[in-house]
Amino acid sequence: MKTSIFSKGFTLIELLVAIFILTVGISAVLAMFPLGLQVVKSSKMTAIGAQLGQEKIEEIISKPYADISSQPKQQLSSPFSAYLRETEVTCFDPNEDISPNCPDTGIKKVEVTVSWESSLKIVGKSVKILTLISKR
Repeated sequence: MKTSIFSKGFTLIELLVAIFILTVGISAVLAMFPLGLQVVKSSKMTAIGAQLGQEKIEEIISKPYADISSQPKQQLSSPFSAYLRETEVTCFDPNEDISPNCPDTGIKKVEVTVSWESSLKIVGKSVKILTLISKR
């Protein structure tokens, strides 16, 4: 039985299809790298934001009870200039809702909000940290 030279190997069309499939697969993998880098940067900024909020909470806890007060939004200095930090202090009555005009019951609610622009450029992001502080 005589075999043709074309029946033993790949045809040109099979070779082109294989190259196309390989190219599409490699392109899909390479397209994931920039998105992965943006997600890593976003996670890093979230972790830094949480740490900056915790730092402010620790600073407030170390103050005397009477000196604890709200602070307006402030731009942080370098290397954290991408972040804004705001501190809101309200009184806390365990028997009622939180209200900024309630009488001082000896417990203050401290809310620190750290915000920044997301690396994904979709929306701004923020981290809120809350704590209750009582008179000592």
